[in-house]
Amino acid sequence: MKTNPFKLMAAVVMGAVLLMAFRCEKEEEPVEVNYSRHTKCLSHTDKEAKGFYSPDSASVVYDAANQQLHVTHHNLMVNCGTAAMEGGIIVSATRSGQSIEIYEREDENNPQADCMCDVDNEFDLHGIEPGTYTLFFFSCYPEPLVVTFSF
Repeated sequence: MKTNPFKLMAAVVMGAVLLMAFRCEKEEEPVEVNYSRHTKCLSHTDKEAKGFYSPDSASVVYDAANQQLHVTHHNLMVNCGTAAMEGGIIVSATRSGQSIEIYEREDENNPQADCMCDVDNEFDLHGIEPGTYTLFFFSCYPEPLVVTFSF
């Protein structure tokens, strides 16, 4: 059976185009974060206590004029030493399309205490156009908190 070189070339080109189309995902880009504040301890939990992880939730307020998203991560579990410090939580974020990954970490230089507590952590994300977004909150919890908002 004879193979037509034009058909073979067309199949190779088509395969390359399809491969590129499926592999071309929007690259992650950093999101500007302005840290606002976190509350003092809302409730204390001994590290050894069962039920160490508190339920998470989040809320957002969108400022369309400034393309700014004010985020509050409610009941974020942190060390009591971190909760006692202003700016003790470092927040960074990346965006890939309609997904925003938010990383909330304790500052390594914070004093450590023998307890954990819940705080409400607030911060602003800049350069966010109106739409529907899924926010992934990564912190000390084994799985990220995942919440979708439209604004």
